[in-house]
Amino acid sequence: MRKSMASKTFRFDESKYYRFGLATGITNLLCNGFQLGLKKTLGKIFQPINSYTRFPEYHFLGRQAEHHLQNFASSERPKVLDVGSPKCFGLYLAFHFDIEIHLTDIDPPSVREAEILWGAIKSRGRGKVVFSVQDARALEYPDQEFHIAYSMSVIEHVEGQAGDSESMRQMLRVLKPGGLLLVTVPVGQNYVEQDRLGFQGAARKVRARNRCFFQRIYTPATAEERIVRVVPGTTLIKAITVWRKRNMIFELYRRLGTDIRGLLGCLNPILSVALNDSQEGIFPAPSNYGTLHSGNDLYGDLMFAWEKRSLNG
Repeated sequence: MRKSMASKTFRFDESKYYRFGLATGITNLLCNGFQLGLKKTLGKIFQPINSYTRFPEYHFLGRQAEHHLQNFASSERPKVLDVGSPKCFGLYLAFHFDIEIHLTDIDPPSVREAEILWGAIKSRGRGKVVFSVQDARALEYPDQEFHIAYSMSVIEHVEGQAGDSESMRQMLRVLKPGGLLLVTVPVGQNYVEQDRLGFQGAARKVRARNRCFFQRIYTPATAEERIVRVVPGTTLIKAITVWRKRNMIFELYRRLGTDIRGLLGCLNPILSVALNDSQEGIFPAPSNYGTLHSGNDLYGDLMFAWEKRSLNG
């Protein structure tokens, strides 16, 4: 640990993102009915941000992206690339900013779901959204195409011995000089490549007893090796570690089942305030997990922002 992890809470803008997600979910119901299916349609209302752990990531990526867009000097429309992230965040950017954002995912149903949600709100949005199925390890875009490229809690799920590093190199390749690269990944005290029962590619259901690769949980050293070092020609603007406070609320919440947590999704903004804390720097967050993913795993997040240097920088 580089220094003691003294508590220094950042303001995470929980209400801003929760309100947008809730409004999108309600508008989707009014415009599209149950086109997404009963469970998903209601889930967009009861749990518009799918976990209290997401708010620090929304805040960090949003703050960095909004600052970059507000100081955008070119006359061309900013182009933004989302690699597999929760689509509510990309829709938020498209709704509020005059950008062209490419929302991508390796999972076709996730892309289609985002298309349906955008269809419900795009008449009031400022931006343009392009949807496509993409493999983060082999993005189908030319070099230096985007002004911002980001990926929220996705890189760790990319399969292959170096799937995470390959994805980072691809995002850097398609980013323009002077562009902004934003990535978040989980962090704990031990490097683990976790499996999960019943899911392949972190999304597709398979036989319940099938054990498939799910994610990597990094340490500061392995994040440095697999994430930071593979994006040469960049300047690290900011790095923040988020961790969970282990208090009575935390212990009560982790005992609830997944379905109950979904029904109590309206509490996620409150839980974020009560259970998330953060500090600038890269630290091994307090953790408790094994090689098989569990809903009760405990770990934190690393959040990075880089600027791609110009050719003569």
